[in-house]
Amino acid sequence: MPRVRALSALMLLVLVRPAGAAEGVVGPAERGRAISLRKRVHVNTLITEPGTMDIEWGGAFSVDGGFTLPAVIHYTPEGPHVYWGRTEFSASFDSLASSVDSGHRVTNFSDRASFAATCVVHDGEKLDIAIAPQVSVLLRGARGTRVGSTAIARYDVGRSSAGVTFTWTGATSASALNPAGTLDIGAGYGFRLAPSGALGHLTPHTNWLYEKSTGTVRQISIFEGVEYQVTEKFAIDFSAQHISLWGSAPDTQIVVGFTVNTGRLKGERH
Repeated sequence: MPRVRALSALMLLVLVRPAGAAEGVVGPAERGRAISLRKRVHVNTLITEPGTMDIEWGGAFSVDGGFTLPAVIHYTPEGPHVYWGRTEFSASFDSLASSVDSGHRVTNFSDRASFAATCVVHDGEKLDIAIAPQVSVLLRGARGTRVGSTAIARYDVGRSSAGVTFTWTGATSASALNPAGTLDIGAGYGFRLAPSGALGHLTPHTNWLYEKSTGTVRQISIFEGVEYQVTEKFAIDFSAQHISLWGSAPDTQIVVGFTVNTGRLKGERH
């Protein structure tokens, strides 16, 4: 079983899919899941502790006045099997998304709902590897769905954690708002400041992301932040996101995220 998360870390890094969202290529709802994915290479464990649920919620605020309030729910059933005990099921969406267009603010519910099943295929002493099939159902602005998968590798040594991610998704009905294919390659590093005490609650972290969708230029983004583990079951994360620092439609966002772990759910086996 993957290591119990000493902190059920923040709301999944709420906006990793960036400039594409500003251009309508990738919906804002994808950002919540992307943030969560980024944190799994250095702060969060690969899956929620079996028998518990994580609820992640927060806000990503852009310098242009737009914002999103992404939410993600993670649940790992407790059991002896790979598919029931080492697989986490999650759902992500935007509880609210707001942007300014031609001087007018437009506020909507999520434009899509995304679902994933993250399975730990290797749980080593230092190296963990997971595979996560995923599907996104488009609710507004485009037709069809997006399906694909993510591979995650994470290496822990001492107070340092580093990892890489590889994601590919494709459209069942390609359009300008739903590109035929999207490739993401990411890397991240985090370091807990002390083994215990006040500094032991703080973990600075940084991420790099390469993204390329069919019919668009490539985008490279950089993220940095720090997570504060308030209690064993509650964490807060503060991050800055430099979206498409190299590419088109650059943006800078400030993200505040919260993660709450429910503890062992009633009815789960001890």
